Amino acid sequence: MKKNAGIGLLSGKIHIVDSYFLPFTFSLLLAVSFLSAQVGWGPDVRLTYMQGGGWYPRAACCGDTIHLVWWHAYTGHDEIFYLRSTDAGESWSDPVRLSVEDEQSGTMPQIAVSGNTVHVIWFEEDYGVVYRRSSDGGDTWQGIDSIIPGMHYSSIFADSSLIYIAGINSATGILMFTKSYDGGNTWQPVMNVTLARASPTLRCISDDILALSVTYRALPGACEIYDIRSFNGGETWTDSQMVSEDDGISSFDPAMTTDDSGGIHIDWCDYKYSPYPWTGDIFYRASRDSGNTWEPIDSLTVQHRAVASDILAEGNNLHLVWEDDRNGFDNNFEIYYRMSSDLGRTWGPEIRLTNAPYHSYCPSLACGGRYLHLFWQDRRDYGNSGSSAPLYYKRKGLSGGVSELEGNLSSGIDFGIFPNPFSKLINISFGRGHSAESRKQKGKDSGDAGLCIRIYDISGKEVLAYETEGRRVEISTRSLSCGVYFVEVWAGGNRGIRKVVKIE
Repeated sequence: MKKNAGIGLLSGKIHIVDSYFLPFTFSLLLAVSFLSAQVGWGPDVRLTYMQGGGWYPRAACCGDTIHLVWWHAYTGHDEIFYLRSTDAGESWSDPVRLSVEDEQSGTMPQIAVSGNTVHVIWFEEDYGVVYRRSSDGGDTWQGIDSIIPGMHYSSIFADSSLIYIAGINSATGILMFTKSYDGGNTWQPVMNVTLARASPTLRCISDDILALSVTYRALPGACEIYDIRSFNGGETWTDSQMVSEDDGISSFDPAMTTDDSGGIHIDWCDYKYSPYPWTGDIFYRASRDSGNTWEPIDSLTVQHRAVASDILAEGNNLHLVWEDDRNGFDNNFEIYYRMSSDLGRTWGPEIRLTNAPYHSYCPSLACGGRYLHLFWQDRRDYGNSGSSAPLYYKRKGLSGGVSELEGNLSSGIDFGIFPNPFSKLINISFGRGHSAESRKQKGKDSGDAGLCIRIYDISGKEVLAYETEGRRVEISTRSLSCGVYFVEVWAGGNRGIRKVVKIE
């Protein structure tokens, strides 16, 4: 089976004012620059030592627990494997094979986590998308469920007992959708949504509002990126709207994330400005109002050597990674990174995250607890030829920012706070299921209330307290002075904390 791994590039420009720098001095400056730019990022860690190559890593987090899936390429067939870390990436379990080892290849895995339940889907050759879950955080796994015949590219999103799956039938070019109300025990009939070609990404904006980004080729035209939304949990869908530019040059490999304030963020690769045949630039577009209006397209790279990327929202921050071949143009793809601290309005400099011979590619991001986690496939140990390409990992601490996810301090309570920084009020929204669970626990847990919210100043003094049984609450903060605060939430016996900042 042919492996279609994305490749991407990005680079910055080095300006030399004087021409009398010695080569050694210049090399030393480059090395120091590379190390200093990576401040906050840990070392590269090899995760897999199995024979063959690890493709398409995808991870999801619940607090400091990381769940990772990928497809592993053997001679003649591929299988789906799983790894877990319960200490934010300090140590890892042994690999667990989730697919059945046979002549049918399993590829293109996707993963979603809700509390202690882990949901995994993948494409099983000659069938379609299959599903498997763990109800105990990855300790044991239930049997494989055949869900959608014919579906190939797919995406999954889980919110408590609600699970959404979207995927594309590569034979018909139709985007399909299904959901489960009971945690994956039963599934609703599969519905056809729209024409599509590849690369669906499914995310929940808020409550029952869903967003889908897809690649679609309107024959005989080029592929472009489209967004489709549902405002009733997938019962009906809006018409698809083009996010990229209809310029006759293909856009491809979209990645999408959503933020706590209802924003949608999509990036993709496009050849439009590139003189090279197989690499281009990373483009980005944002909607601040759940897809009703869209800001202008922004080009985030200028070296024309990028392809595959991933994007992730964390508080007020956006994290972007991609593959880049700017370093010598000799198939030495490296992983690059940019960060925005204002949800994509402005962006920091490009940072090179890998510096090793041969390919580093297929970057994938996840965030949980105190860290941003990066996974990728790397050929540094075996060279570009052959099938051996282990998975590598590194992480970035988020403790330095005021809008970071501080971590789920018990069993992974799901809540978001916006805006942050804030001025006159803050909005706190809770994941589906927490309000129901808290009502069950009312009178049993902390505070004898459904959802208990307490705000503390930097000295630890409680300055505000609030109780609710809903899934969203707006709290006036006019009485608070400017500074750093901590929001503590108790829900169903679970505790979570976020750091926030009050400004004028």
